[in-house]
Amino acid sequence: MPNGPEPYIDDSKALQDDDTFCFSCTPEKSCFTRCCYDLNLVLMPYDILRIKNRLGMTSSEFLKKYTSVHVGFGSGLPVVMLKMEDPYLKCPFLEENKGCTIYEDRPGACRTYPLARMARRSTEIEGVEEFYYIVREPDCRGFKDGKEWTIREWKENEGVVKYNEMNDIFGELYQAKQEAGIEHLTADQIDIFYMGCYDIDSFRINFLEGPNLERYMEDEEIIERISSDEEELLAYAMRWVKKKLFSGGCLGCSVSAAQDQN
Repeated sequence: MPNGPEPYIDDSKALQDDDTFCFSCTPEKSCFTRCCYDLNLVLMPYDILRIKNRLGMTSSEFLKKYTSVHVGFGSGLPVVMLKMEDPYLKCPFLEENKGCTIYEDRPGACRTYPLARMARRSTEIEGVEEFYYIVREPDCRGFKDGKEWTIREWKENEGVVKYNEMNDIFGELYQAKQEAGIEHLTADQIDIFYMGCYDIDSFRINFLEGPNLERYMEDEEIIERISSDEEELLAYAMRWVKKKLFSGGCLGCSVSAAQDQN
């Protein structure tokens, strides 16, 4: 991406489902795929699940080849970043003059753009309160002569609803850590968090195939469901991490992604 003014989030107005904005991203626009360079793209657990399956890789293989990890300064939790390719810091899944090679399984942040989703949760409200801001990229031509969308239409068209559901489950871990008053994780706890949230194939082996007594204390129907549905397994694994690290145990982790998130 060329040097110039920095992108910013326009927080002058919080957009709800019925609010509108104008945008289109098409190959004939001069800025097409420029936003796929020099990215600081955080990958969420559901992003990793979708992309590693698209590539026919295990989560361990994908994480080793395509990502870097660090502990977030503010959160104290492991953060997974997509590694850009040298020398121009290009997204590894961008094919020149064609576009995204994993488009149907692209990360949630790419789907949501040019919107930035804000999700608030607290003990005072049930579920998650969401709203959106516009991301302003100085070189982006998508706002010029763009199609008008409601926020709801954009979410449906870009397929972000499932991503938001899974991200909200992931967000429960941040809230639980705060409520537990835990500032730092040990190295072993970081490994547990990383496996349960990001390395889902390792979690499957550890929890479903290894000599893990916790499995035998779970309902048989739950075990059957998470054994046959990888999205259910990921939702379970994230809540397993929440229970194990921040709620004093791991029993009763059996909550589906489609169930209530409290």
